[in-house]
Order: sequence, then structure tokens, then C-alpha cells
Amino acid sequence: MSVKYVYPSIVELIDADVFTESKVWKWRDHMLNSYEIILSIMKTKIDASSSLKFFLSGTLVEEVIADAIIGMRKVVEGVHSVKHPNAFKEVAYLAYWWLRHKPISIHYPNNLTLENVQIADGDYEDKENEQRKIVWRLKHINEVVAVQMVASYIFKLDKVLCEDHECKRIKKASANFCFDNFTEMKEALLLKLTYYFAYRPITPKVIEHILEGYTFHPAWDLTGKFWPHDKVVNVE
Repeated sequence: MSVKYVYPSIVELIDADVFTESKVWKWRDHMLNSYEIILSIMKTKIDASSSLKFFLSGTLVEEVIADAIIGMRKVVEGVHSVKHPNAFKEVAYLAYWWLRHKPISIHYPNNLTLENVQIADGDYEDKENEQRKIVWRLKHINEVVAVQMVASYIFKLDKVLCEDHECKRIKKASANFCFDNFTEMKEALLLKLTYYFAYRPITPKVIEHILEGYTFHPAWDLTGKFWPHDKVVNVE
């Protein structure tokens, strides 16, 4: 059987205008930082006696970036008249290929199984339910990191623009608003996005539209000026 291999170095990826070396390093650092954040959180959730180990493939991370650039280059050099991909498109392509390549793997040694992973001691209302949630996040670790990646690329989630009193005002104005605070809303949105990444057919365009929709409510600050009122918004 003939097997053909494609090496990213053969393809022209980096240029001096759109897909620059500095931008590629920015993307790589952002993905690695997203992984480190989730890894740190997971380690605090899992019992220290658990011997599972996390691995991140640097080669697959490079493949993620290469395939994302190839996909975006089709947009830039196609018929869409897009000179530079916006932030939504950039992270949508990165997340899509991250989900395709799944560069994170977990090793469960000494007959340890995913379902038997024990969580760290804590003040839980329902420890068994909490354990199930951690196991689910471990099972979908690549999806969890992808959500961290896209959310932190677009939002400054630690900078809240609307406080609880604004949430109460909205809730008072509409009986259909179902959140008690914006933190609860954020958790629901990110959990739903993780679910989509894990179980639904997804494309870069779908990810891009989801992120655009998430910016419509000004609960959190953005990492850039994505919807300028004094300019024509590029709808591509």
C-alpha cells in the first residue's frame, strides 16, 4: 500500500504581509497558553495520587497552524476581497484544525481508567456529580482547550463590563431572561460551546458566527475593536 505524507515545510505558509512569522508565533503562544491554563485547572481538580499524564504534540500544533493558514489563504486569495482575516476568522480556523488534529493526549497508567479518576477533596454539594463533570472534561480535553482558546482570543473574560445590578435590571424587564448573573451566563455559553465542539459537525464558519453572536451582549470586554461604528463592517 502506498502512503503519501504531506510536510508543512513544502507548502508556502508564511509571508511578509498577512501570515507573518510574528503572527504565527502569536498564534502558537496563544494555543500553548490556553493549554497551560486548562492543564493547571485540571490538576487542581484531580486527586494528587492519580498518575495520569498529559501530553501535547508540538508537531500536531504546527500542523494546526499550517492547515489554518492554508484555509485562510483560500479566503484571502479567493474571490472574497478580504485582505486580512479578522480575529473571529483567525481563531475559528485555528480552533477547527485543533479539533481535527487533537494534539493533546492523556496517558492512564497502572490500569487506571478514565471513569476511575478520583477528584481532589473539596466542598462539593454532590461529589459524584462533580467527578462525572471532571471525567467528561478529561474525555474532551481537546475541546475544552479549544473553547479556552477561542474565548480568550475574543474576550477579556476577567474584565466585566456589566455588573450584577445590570443583570437584575434585565431580568426585571424580561421574564424570559433565564440567568441570575452574567457569570452564570458565561458558564452556560462556554459549556454549550464545548458541547458543540465535542458532539456537533463544526466548520470554521460556524465557529466564527458563534463567536460573533457571543459579542452582541456587552457583558465582557473584548480584546479588540471588532464592530467599529465609523467603518463599513466587512461581512465576509
